[in-house]
Amino acid sequence: MQIARRRSDALLGRESESEFAGSHISTVRFFKTAIAGLFLSLGVLTVAPAAHAACLDHILQAEKEAGVPSGLLLAVALVESGQSISSEAYAVNVKGTAHFVSTPTAAAKYLRDPKGNLRQNVTAGCMQLSLSDHKAAFHPVEKIVDPKENVQYAARMLARLRATAGSWAAAVARYNGGSGKTAHAYACKVRSNLVSLNSVNASLIDGNGCSDEESTAVTPRTRRVYESATTEPVG
Repeated sequence: MQIARRRSDALLGRESESEFAGSHISTVRFFKTAIAGLFLSLGVLTVAPAAHAACLDHILQAEKEAGVPSGLLLAVALVESGQSISSEAYAVNVKGTAHFVSTPTAAAKYLRDPKGNLRQNVTAGCMQLSLSDHKAAFHPVEKIVDPKENVQYAARMLARLRATAGSWAAAVARYNGGSGKTAHAYACKVRSNLVSLNSVNASLIDGNGCSDEESTAVTPRTRRVYESATTEPVG
């Protein structure tokens, strides 16, 4: 299920710190250091800003490791968890409502109901994996919200789908669990993103029946990060 788009430079590890002139600099730094130290001692400061870049970083690595054509897993992720893939590493969708949190511990709380039972209508993480469909693959199940585990599993699953379905196009259509027109529409969305990222590998998904007006919202920043990490198509 696609999550609502949320943009933030911090998600690509580009948080910037306000600068102060003159004597304010040392004062501000002193208080920041003191506060950070207090948070660390209390176990509160658990996620570095770069943690939000985890989706994109892990996706690019997982594509190579699983033999997924360059840009394809990223194109899927753009549909699943936000078109900027400034994508929230710990996003959890519960019964159609998206929850954006900043730590795996906070995300994991949405996996269970108040009685501690696993919820049925939950998708989690960078690749928005269905908890009910894929819970058996994660030990403990809370690892489904870990960005690296989430992305690596999705890459392997896409590769398995390709092996059984016979093509990357069919694998993409099956990724979201849909069928018929729903699956075709999903594949068209993925293809639209892939055209923007890697036009060569976009040919792996048949564009017949896809709307020419289907817009892609891949941000320039995402495209730059992808291109800087990719030397040549894997397709």
